[in-house]
Amino acid sequence: MHLREATPTDHAAIVGLLKCSLGETMLPKSLDLWQWKHVDNPFGASPVLVAEEQDDIVGVRAFMQWGFSQSGQFIKAIRAVDTAVHPDYQGKGIFRKLTHTLTQACRQEEYQFIFNTPNSKSMPGYLKMGWQKRGNLPIKMAVVRPFGWFSGRKSGESKENIQQDWPASLLAKVSSAEIDGLQTCISPEFIQWRYVQNPLFRYGWFSDGESYLCIFRIKPHQRFQELRICELLPLGNARKFDAKDFSKQLRQQVSAYRVPVITFSGESPVYFRSFGAYRFFSVSKGPMVTLRNLGLEDQQFDELFAPQGLAFSLGDLELF
Repeated sequence: MHLREATPTDHAAIVGLLKCSLGETMLPKSLDLWQWKHVDNPFGASPVLVAEEQDDIVGVRAFMQWGFSQSGQFIKAIRAVDTAVHPDYQGKGIFRKLTHTLTQACRQEEYQFIFNTPNSKSMPGYLKMGWQKRGNLPIKMAVVRPFGWFSGRKSGESKENIQQDWPASLLAKVSSAEIDGLQTCISPEFIQWRYVQNPLFRYGWFSDGESYLCIFRIKPHQRFQELRICELLPLGNARKFDAKDFSKQLRQQVSAYRVPVITFSGESPVYFRSFGAYRFFSVSKGPMVTLRNLGLEDQQFDELFAPQGLAFSLGDLELF
C-alpha cells in the first residue's frame, strides 16, 4: 500500500469510496459536489491524498483551503473535511497515516492552522494527532413562535419563497467587518461559491441594499423548521447597519416560513440582543471546534482560543 496525491482521474473512485464507507444518510455524495467543494473553491483546490492498494483506492483524506482576514491581513488555513477508508481496510491505521502525512505536507505549504468539527467517533483520533479542543461554538437563539415547535413542518429542505435572485450589484458590495479577531475572508466570489452555487442547500437573503446583507437558510428538523442566520455582512464601507430595516425584514421571513426559532453565531462580528419582539439568548448546542497549529507562533495560536480570537459564523461551520 502506498500514499499519493489524488488526481482528477481519481474523483469518481473517491466519490465511490465515500459512498461505500460513509453512506449517504446525512449528505449525498456526487461528482458535482466534489467538484464544487474541492476544485471550484475560490480559496483554491483542496490538498487530497489517497491510499492505494493494487491499483484500488482504499483510503482518502481531503483538506479544504480556507482564508481568514484580520485588519487587512490574509491568513492561509485549511479545514479538515472528507476522509474515508474502505470497510475491508479499516483498523489498519490508514486514517491516521493519511491525516499525518497530509498535515505535514500542508505545513510545508505555509498553511497557518487547521480547523474542523469532528464527531464523537473521530475526536479521540484527532486529539492524539495534536488537535486541540477550542470549545463549542456559542449559539444565540430567539424563540419567536413557542407553539410552532410542534408544527410538523419538516418536509425536507424548504424551497418555498426562497429568494434565488442574487443581484451582482449587491454581491459586489459585500466585505469583511473590521474586528479584532480572525474571520472568514468575505468576497463576492466567496458568496457566489458558498451560497449561490451550493449544490446541497438553498439559501435566502434580504438586505436594505446599502448597509447590510443577511444570508439565511431554512433548516428542517423533526418537528419544526429553524431560520438560521448564516451570515450578517456589512456592505461597502458601512460600519453600522440599519437595525430597524433588519428587524422589519426578519419579521417578514419569520412570518413567511412560520418558523418558531431563529439562530445565529454567538461569535458574529455583528452583535445584537434583540430586534423588536425577538430576544436572543445563549445556548450551548453548537458544534465542537478543534484546531491544529501548523505555522503560527505559540502566542498567536493561543489567541485563537480567546472568545473573539476566531469569529466563526454559522455558515463557516455548516457541514457540506
